[in-house]
Amino acid sequence: MAAVASVTAQAEIELAEGLSLQGFLDVSASSSDVDGKDTKSTAEIGEFEVDLLYGGDSINAQVDLNYTDTSGGVDLEQAFVGFSVSDQFSLKAGKFLSCIGFETFDVNGLYQYSAAASTVYPGHHTGLAGVYSGETFGVYGSVVDGTWSADGDTDDLGYEVQVFTSPAEGLTIKLGYATESGDAYDKSMLNLWAAYSVDALTVAAEYSSLEDFGANGSDGDAYMLMGNYAFTDTFNATLRYAHVDADWAEIDEFTISPRFVISDNVSVITEYRNRDFAGGGDEDLLAARVLYTF
Repeated sequence: MAAVASVTAQAEIELAEGLSLQGFLDVSASSSDVDGKDTKSTAEIGEFEVDLLYGGDSINAQVDLNYTDTSGGVDLEQAFVGFSVSDQFSLKAGKFLSCIGFETFDVNGLYQYSAAASTVYPGHHTGLAGVYSGETFGVYGSVVDGTWSADGDTDDLGYEVQVFTSPAEGLTIKLGYATESGDAYDKSMLNLWAAYSVDALTVAAEYSSLEDFGANGSDGDAYMLMGNYAFTDTFNATLRYAHVDADWAEIDEFTISPRFVISDNVSVITEYRNRDFAGGGDEDLLAARVLYTF
């Protein structure tokens, strides 16, 4: 079993020629114990997402609708149209996700329950992006309304660029840079990650350099090491270490996350995570997620 199969499979449902639907439902429960505070327990629909996808000869489009108990409503997460200029070069315009970072934005793409403390990536923003993909090398670039702020105006634009390569089978390396200028700060992030999958094992390492993350010009570094091993077709586990060394916080984090694959579309992800805050105690998290994808 390939290690990448540890992330729950997602198959598109064809609605009409060129038009399909996919999505996922996340039902979660967690208990967080922070030093000096009462234990906090939750049980909720973490996320319900439906994605509509259109694929033509040279035109494609995607619209993602997302509901969470936290927001209490339906949000437009993504909406963009793409155009294939050639087999190797394409453009897209609209609202889309940042290219920066190893861990995915949506929970159905995570190897474990939670995102690492070191994942200070940009999210969704609106703009124009282009990507060149060769056999072993590619380049991505975008101009957006705000790399982190996504404020809907063009007064202070954000920019992202990323180069990526797959020099050997199972190995992916990506180096990205994101920046955004504002009235109070110029925020930027350099992100480098590499992942290697062989047979039942996936390992990844990531480093981020953070500059001017705040009005006072706070800087920092973030690291992440992850390994996932599929013991059987129905059971795999992830170990992860993350560290943040920044002006606003110093965090050490250790995570173990066993996953039970019930079917092609259903997984149960469990997790124990410890976060130690330098000078501020620590947090223990116990959590479980039932994830259904379609």
